[in-house]
Amino acid sequence: MEPFDLTAGPLVLDQPTRADVPLITEYCQDPLFEAYMTLPWPYEPKHAEFFVDEFVPRGWSSDTEVTWALRRDGEFLGVVGLRKNTMIGFWLGAPHRGSGYTPLAVNAVVDWAFESGWVPEVRWEAIVGNTASLAVARKAGFTYTGVESAMVAGRDGSHPDSWQAVLRPTDSRSPKAGWPA
Repeated sequence: MEPFDLTAGPLVLDQPTRADVPLITEYCQDPLFEAYMTLPWPYEPKHAEFFVDEFVPRGWSSDTEVTWALRRDGEFLGVVGLRKNTMIGFWLGAPHRGSGYTPLAVNAVVDWAFESGWVPEVRWEAIVGNTASLAVARKAGFTYTGVESAMVAGRDGSHPDSWQAVLRPTDSRSPKAGWPA
């Protein structure tokens, strides 16, 4: 598949580029990323270069994972990606959190995925305790399904307990009851 852009309110979702490597590297130093994400740790510029130069293009060309940079007024804010028949993932740099941008971006990606028929449903998971990710999934209209072992292995190969949720094309995008406090 060829990469394409999406819009979501004030955001443009497009491809991460080499120019984003310094901010990707900076944002991925966040201790929350060490605790809740499977990124290499410590995160170095070479990891951001691999992400931009190899990982993202490989996902698009193989039609297995689509990844976008989130931008407002040209400024890099974070990333959202969707793995075919598995799950959505996202992160936002600390200076931009609490802005409501991530649910907007998630909904734009999900809308495209459903309208194009690329996936029949979208799953989400986050390590128990990642309340920021939980808040995004809830706001985007996902239905909480419980705690399971993570589908994605952690850096140490383990599959820690993770909150799980699903969103189907027929689901309302309004927040649902039943999420952990």
